[in-house]
Amino acid sequence: MIKKIIICFALFHLIFQMNAQFFRGVGLFVGATTTSHKYINTTPIDPHFFTHTVPAPSHRSAEFISFSVGLLGEFLKYEHIRWQTELEYCTKGGVERALLNPVTGERSPATPNTYQNIQWNNFAKIFGNEGYRGIPYLMLGARLEYNFARSIGAYGAVAGAVPKINITPDVGVGFEFASFSKWHLFTEVHYNPDAIKMKVQSVAFNQRMWELRVGIIYRPRKALDDCNAPRYHGSNF
Repeated sequence: MIKKIIICFALFHLIFQMNAQFFRGVGLFVGATTTSHKYINTTPIDPHFFTHTVPAPSHRSAEFISFSVGLLGEFLKYEHIRWQTELEYCTKGGVERALLNPVTGERSPATPNTYQNIQWNNFAKIFGNEGYRGIPYLMLGARLEYNFARSIGAYGAVAGAVPKINITPDVGVGFEFASFSKWHLFTEVHYNPDAIKMKVQSVAFNQRMWELRVGIIYRPRKALDDCNAPRYHGSNF
């Protein structure tokens, strides 16, 4: 067993050395998320039998506040564009007050519908011009989401039909702060909507998430850059 571990580490070290230019950094992040669900019932308004409220009326849920945590790797040798891949845990959801009686307008207490996801995220990371305080960047990509657990307390016929595997687009902006060490702090804001509305009977359903991240990335510097005079090399190292 020990020999296998040593061999694995030796192979990893060899691959790392061969791809020193391809590999640009590894890091981790934590985030605060806010998510909402939107329901659009296309049934015409029915003041007599209220069929436009079944299986769910048109509405947007209240925000569900949660958190995220993830690991990232950054690759490609180009100065202003990189590939960033991530493995992230994230909980999405929406807070509902289900319509119990359409005649009186009676509603249930606030109930969250939640989805716990493991996500594989991939982004094109486009860097701007480097400044004294750091460097801004734009992120364009998608998330492959696997829902491994959920809790549905309202409008189960619709919310319970959300697929376990989904692909969603993502756009983000970030800022990596200047540092004289190999460790660089960064912050990001991401917008992550559903690309395609899910349809259940007459109801179209979709989710939307905002995510605020803070994190740290380790960037190994080239040997030629290790000198006694400290200099900041930005995101290129």
